[in-house]
Amino acid sequence: MERFRVEVIAKTPNPQQVIYAAMHQDYTDGFVFDERESWPSESEAGEIIVKRLLAGERGHYGPLEHPSIVFNCGYFPHSVMQQARTHRVGISFDVQCLAGDTEVTFIKAGDSLRKIKIADLYDIWENGEKAIRTCKIVDRNGEPPGEYRRDAKKQIQKMSLRVLNEETGTFQIGHVNHVMCSGLQPIYRLTLADGKTLDCTVNHRLLTVEGWQSMGDALGLIVDDNHEVLATTKDCELMCNGVLQINPELEFTFKERTNQYKLTNKQLKAHPVKVTQIEYIGKQMTYDIEVEGPWHNFVANGIVVHNSYRYTGNQIVELVEGKKDLEDIFYLRPVGEYSDRQGKKYYYSPEQRQADLDWCLEAAKRYKADLENGFSEEHARGKIPFDYRQHFVVSFNLRSLLHFLDLRFKKDAQLEIQKLCDLIWPHVEDWTPAIAQWYQKSRLGKGRLAP
Repeated sequence: MERFRVEVIAKTPNPQQVIYAAMHQDYTDGFVFDERESWPSESEAGEIIVKRLLAGERGHYGPLEHPSIVFNCGYFPHSVMQQARTHRVGISFDVQCLAGDTEVTFIKAGDSLRKIKIADLYDIWENGEKAIRTCKIVDRNGEPPGEYRRDAKKQIQKMSLRVLNEETGTFQIGHVNHVMCSGLQPIYRLTLADGKTLDCTVNHRLLTVEGWQSMGDALGLIVDDNHEVLATTKDCELMCNGVLQINPELEFTFKERTNQYKLTNKQLKAHPVKVTQIEYIGKQMTYDIEVEGPWHNFVANGIVVHNSYRYTGNQIVELVEGKKDLEDIFYLRPVGEYSDRQGKKYYYSPEQRQADLDWCLEAAKRYKADLENGFSEEHARGKIPFDYRQHFVVSFNLRSLLHFLDLRFKKDAQLEIQKLCDLIWPHVEDWTPAIAQWYQKSRLGKGRLAP
């Protein structure tokens, strides 16, 4: 655990003043920004928040959702991210996301397209599909006539999402596993030579002619402290959707009714288009989707983009080649005394730990051999031990951060995620000192769930 790291990438300045303003705007007819000169200082605002909002357990914690903070977390085992994703509220990993107006491509019956804005997709996922109850009297569940929302998660998961088969370069059908909101993030607009545009974060991974790259790396993007573009140092071509490819081994069939030929051998193939312009367009609410395997991508505004929760096996190959240290790639708990959830104690010996390290190395060798034999990464990774180390970026609003700490910063939580929370906590104390002091006194370690 000594290798674990947590650093702050970005955070809302004066977060306690932001919360103070939100508290007051909820209960005043005036426009609080006009009164900004009379706002209390950051420390005074924190004291007011604790006294008037938090200490009384009044329950109206919406103002806490406005400030946000982004952490870069390093060398944690994969199980920590899995634990962190469970029961998460308002948490985004990787800050790899798209602006709300981005259109996601689905395939309808007959191969026609349906494009849905990702913000609308998230709204349906979270709040349900709008419907009209047409009965003229109160129904048997006590619901009056009118508009309501019905759960649509299963419906969205069954929809045919356009994804790219990365082995053949042609498009096929995939499915959505999850839709998430990533909060306010700095957004850049890419303009392509064919007129397509994409609004995304600098970390969003795009499929280029050179493979998957973050947008910033693909363009060699240089920005200032205000996110404004200073320069790009690389040319970049993105894979787009799509060019009709004809397979000559298949034949045509005649469609008698319309006296037209219908192609049975058509395939849509991705093709590269150059990025001609990039500009910073400000902070916007952002979203992303998780795609069910084997291909973790989708088509956004006609451009092939990666979904959330990325994976890379290159470090596994480098381990086998002697370029990486084994314990930089895989995490195993230190030698010592442990207990299970039932309280049964056991000792993890040096001999057991070394045997497990040897097993990790053998699994890495099998992974490399599979790739050399033509296996896809998705297939070969099944042999890799679960707790490979990974770096990830995660963003919280303050309310979601306190919720996360409620869930994971307690003695019966997984040891490694407790350590994550332990490394996050000093940053919280520095960022929102008054609120952190209240939380430490009234909630820390008590597992009371979110405010």
